[in-house]
Amino acid sequence: MMKLRNNKVLIFGGGSGIGKAIAQRFLEGEAQVMITGRTMSKLEKTAQELNSARLHYAAFDVSNVSAHGEIFAIAEEKLNGLNAFVNTAAIGTSAVCGEDRVWEPFDITEKEWDVLTDTNFKGAYFLMRNEILYLKERGIRGNILNFASNAAYMGISGQYGAAKLAVSRWTRFFGNQYGHDGIIINGIAPGAVITPMTKTYAKSVDQPFPRHALGRLIRPDEIAELAFYLMSNYGEIICGHTVVADAGDYMVNY
Repeated sequence: MMKLRNNKVLIFGGGSGIGKAIAQRFLEGEAQVMITGRTMSKLEKTAQELNSARLHYAAFDVSNVSAHGEIFAIAEEKLNGLNAFVNTAAIGTSAVCGEDRVWEPFDITEKEWDVLTDTNFKGAYFLMRNEILYLKERGIRGNILNFASNAAYMGISGQYGAAKLAVSRWTRFFGNQYGHDGIIINGIAPGAVITPMTKTYAKSVDQPFPRHALGRLIRPDEIAELAFYLMSNYGEIICGHTVVADAGDYMVNY
């Protein structure tokens, strides 16, 4: 029977979109879950909608690297232990640069680049590193699931695609390195999923989307089901890999 390999899970970026869908799926799998995000109102709304005594939440910004240990400790207390992490937190370029600008590569400013990098690159690296140290120091055979993007494999220059390619490579290196300690690290690189980050063009699963071979957009719950598998007792045979779940996006060149 497939079940979560570890069931005390801290989800970064769990207030909406893919992170929220993963929280819901893991709660269905009897996990204890804590979600974090930068906006408390989003977390409160999600907690009300999911309506589970096993769901907890706290406001947190992954770019605050020095406080990673503090949020781990809060999760450990709320969940009565901590043995798994899901890293979905990211900032889309349009959220920083605006929806109407041609931002990559020549329109983005140094300040905008730094804001994006603090979360998508620096924050992502140190979060993964600190999660590994947390598990290793305690001898926990844990799970870490990172989120890249199929933008990592497109011919796109700029911050977002570069940061997500780095996440994929870190997943490979650290997954190979620490699988020997029972720490299973994998990733997912989604295509166009219907989330707040893609709201400018992704409206409905019924909307035609010819860039995908399937001809449609991806639902968050479809990604959540893949996340459940990768963090299950069956999913540990995949170690150090990033699964590209992009519905056959023709822009991707592996």
